[in-house]
Amino acid sequence: MIKVLDKTFAILEAIVLNSPRPMRISVLAERFGINNGTCARIIRELADEGYVIQVSRQEGYAAGPRALTLANAVCYKPALVDAARPLLEETARRFSASVLLAERQGGLRYILLHRNESPRLAIRLTELAFRDLFSTATGLMLAAFAPEEELESLIAGAAGNDTSLIDSERGIRVQLAEIRRKGQAVFLDPARRQGIAAFPVFRNGTFIATLGGSIPADEYEERGAVFVEGLSQAASELGRSVSVIHTTG
Repeated sequence: MIKVLDKTFAILEAIVLNSPRPMRISVLAERFGINNGTCARIIRELADEGYVIQVSRQEGYAAGPRALTLANAVCYKPALVDAARPLLEETARRFSASVLLAERQGGLRYILLHRNESPRLAIRLTELAFRDLFSTATGLMLAAFAPEEELESLIAGAAGNDTSLIDSERGIRVQLAEIRRKGQAVFLDPARRQGIAAFPVFRNGTFIATLGGSIPADEYEERGAVFVEGLSQAASELGRSVSVIHTTG
């Protein structure tokens, strides 16, 4: 039963993320290692419930109305998300940048909000969660503030994944400790041709998320310092807005 549920959710996520472009049953079956008949049965059940719709026999399936209403019904950490949205949008516009708010669950990085106002960065979120803690600025910030009892498993999970931002001579632990101490993760990422940065968001002194962003690498020399400072200020402002001030005055 669990395996069937795993496949069902995996198929639904793939269709939703690919929408509005449809996906064919044969493509989904090959991706998830199941036969066409099993895949067709799962999709038929999803279609019966309205989670997916058939665009055409040739083109396949796309997200349906139930998937939309389910997404619209989600209210996840509203105090954080509602406070972050205007700050994130204003920072993205101000610096013509891609800006995002992320948190970690286990070894996965989840993007809670994203706004791209850079005319030169083509960024499309192709996953619901990302296994890239050690190859992104926000991922490294999330790992840096992971509890010690979780850090060993996170580092072990890095094996086989992209660790392009890690200095192998210094080691992961040393680099994470430095990021935590400085409260910033700033890199010029040649692989993605971006200048990237991330800062911690605290609520009453407790780390809860990270605010990060990116601009094209060839713009970094001219305006990178201003962009990084603006991102830092936005993360601090977000932390203040979600914190509770106790007073005896």
